[in-house]
Amino acid sequence: MDLKAKMIVDTIRWSLERKGIPVYIEQKGDSDAGAIFIKHYKGQGLYDVYHRVNDYDEGKKIKFLCTLTELGINEFFKKQTDIDTDLWIVEVVSKELDLLNLFLKQGL
Repeated sequence: MDLKAKMIVDTIRWSLERKGIPVYIEQKGDSDAGAIFIKHYKGQGLYDVYHRVNDYDEGKKIKFLCTLTELGINEFFKKQTDIDTDLWIVEVVSKELDLLNLFLKQGL
């Protein structure tokens, strides 16, 4: 079963907000099938970027993509939104959180 993009974003947001971790929806995408990017502010001007991709072995999963500086993250998302205006951008602000482990536990 393929979950809708809005449901996945809501799950991420609610699970983190329950832990007191700030989550911001910077851009709302298509609620059914919009691409989902998560930018995780790690402190010291660095962001980890995650993206929901289709893994042919595991199905759709959120995977770590790269680490970028503040300048790099702005350029990256400018290019992404030029390609696809229906994408979701979710920002998470937490220096100590292991987001990939959280996604794995939730089956995302």
